[in-house]
Amino acid sequence: MNKTVNINLAGLFFHIDENAFDRLQRYLAAVRKSFAGTSGADEIMSDIESRIAELFLEKRANDQQVISINHVEDVIEIMGQPEDYEVDEDIFDEGPSRSKSTYNYKRNKQLFRDSQNGYIGGVSAGIGHFVGLDAIWVRLLWLLFAFITVGWAVPIYILLWIFVPDAVTTNQRLTMMGKDVNISNIEENFKAGFKTVVDGQTDASHHIVGQKGKRATVRFFNATGRFILGICKALVKLIGLLLFLVSTIALVALIVSTITASAVSIEGYSLLNLMDLAVPTGETTTWLVVAVVLVAGIPLFLLAVLGLKLLVSNMKAMGSRTYLAISAVWIVAVIAMSIMIGNIVASRAIDASVQQTEKFSINQEKVFALELEDTHETIKFNRNGVGIFMDEINGEPIIKYYDVRIAVGSTTDSLARVELIRKGKGASFEDAKSNARLIEYEFKLTDSSFVAPDYFIVPQDAGTGLNDLEVMIYLPEGTQMRFGDRFSERYRSYISKDAFKLGNNIEYLYQITDGKAVCIDCPVIEELEEDRKIDTDKNAVAIDSIDTSSSTNIPENDGDWKYDGQDGVIKKQAP
Repeated sequence: MNKTVNINLAGLFFHIDENAFDRLQRYLAAVRKSFAGTSGADEIMSDIESRIAELFLEKRANDQQVISINHVEDVIEIMGQPEDYEVDEDIFDEGPSRSKSTYNYKRNKQLFRDSQNGYIGGVSAGIGHFVGLDAIWVRLLWLLFAFITVGWAVPIYILLWIFVPDAVTTNQRLTMMGKDVNISNIEENFKAGFKTVVDGQTDASHHIVGQKGKRATVRFFNATGRFILGICKALVKLIGLLLFLVSTIALVALIVSTITASAVSIEGYSLLNLMDLAVPTGETTTWLVVAVVLVAGIPLFLLAVLGLKLLVSNMKAMGSRTYLAISAVWIVAVIAMSIMIGNIVASRAIDASVQQTEKFSINQEKVFALELEDTHETIKFNRNGVGIFMDEINGEPIIKYYDVRIAVGSTTDSLARVELIRKGKGASFEDAKSNARLIEYEFKLTDSSFVAPDYFIVPQDAGTGLNDLEVMIYLPEGTQMRFGDRFSERYRSYISKDAFKLGNNIEYLYQITDGKAVCIDCPVIEELEEDRKIDTDKNAVAIDSIDTSSSTNIPENDGDWKYDGQDGVIKKQAP
């Protein structure tokens, strides 16, 4: 249990905890030391003690309550630290030494609330000090502003009331008024806050009124402001916690995923190996990854620090040099990433194609078979649904693209032909054509079949996303053809305006007639009974209206039926 001490402070008696008394003594001694050898020190110390006594009266609940160490710390926070009162005696001397540039205690004005001279929160009084107007004129301007803006001045006032600090310490009040920090101004500041106490309880030089002498409205609105500010602080703490957690989790995920992508491999290939395929020759994937991590990671780190600072109010700042260094690294990373991404985009800016045509004869007595071989290889990576498989041929690393686009059309020649359209992208037209020529695709032709793989090959150092292959097969009139399953899956009628549009009926037997693909064995689509009845009624009406005197006017029923394919071909069924 701590001892209590009775003290007389500015003519008022207080019960104070022993630890609090020691803290108060050390504080007053430090303040007194800052005035050592300065004229008027005793008078200003009397003012300081009176102000401390006033604050003790405000903070204790009753005359019997003991002043604790917390009370003392709160008062010291309001009064300011001893260094706030440090002045040099030379600046008070008359004569040339007064203008010494070594000691410049002139303070620039800053905006504070002056609750000691306010009615609500001291906003108008503080603005009056800042702009050099009497507070009454500022209050009138607020009323006029509120009338002109139809009340929008009220939330602005509330925001200023909440977020503009109150000038409670000596330094804050002198800074608010733009005054020099000297003995006379410090003393004047203290005296301005006191009024004579009429009950004669104290004979101190400057009697204590302080907060007790404030208007009731100021006390009420100050309490309301503290309550709102407390809610705002709680929200800020919550935002800081969320910001810290989200940013930290995202930063850790970024670092872990980068390490995992670099270290973990599947059958000898890591994600960085796959990224190498998308980066043009001459660029380094590692530096690109480093730049991306820095560009994304540094803002996440700074957001985490900001969240921690919002969460921990007394957290020490990193310093301006650290922030400048981090900002410089981030800017360099952004520039490097932009250049590398620009090079990647430029490497795909120009399109070019190389066409190869091969003619061959076919046996029209046979059904021409169109087949793509299904290799059933395990795909390592998908680019927009396109399978990519990395392999080696004769020790050379290659990429197999499972993206062959193939279609069939008709020709009026007696010979069939295969057209390969190799497409490439590059930074220039020549680069694009060179990339197109890198495509390797081998197929086998006979007089009754076309057989080819369902992939094309490019060298691995050519990169990905630069090549495409389209295959058009033109067959003569009268040719019957049947498509294999894999061929049907890869069939793309949009690659050429000459391609047959077969819809979902590609698995049937077709014959080329008059430049169209006619289905030979497509099933007859049955009509519904209701449709048949309607058609029968219509036919009956039509027959009644026909002149039967001439047999040429009566249509014959020859068993025709319509094929429901997208080519619109009418199929005749043999009688």
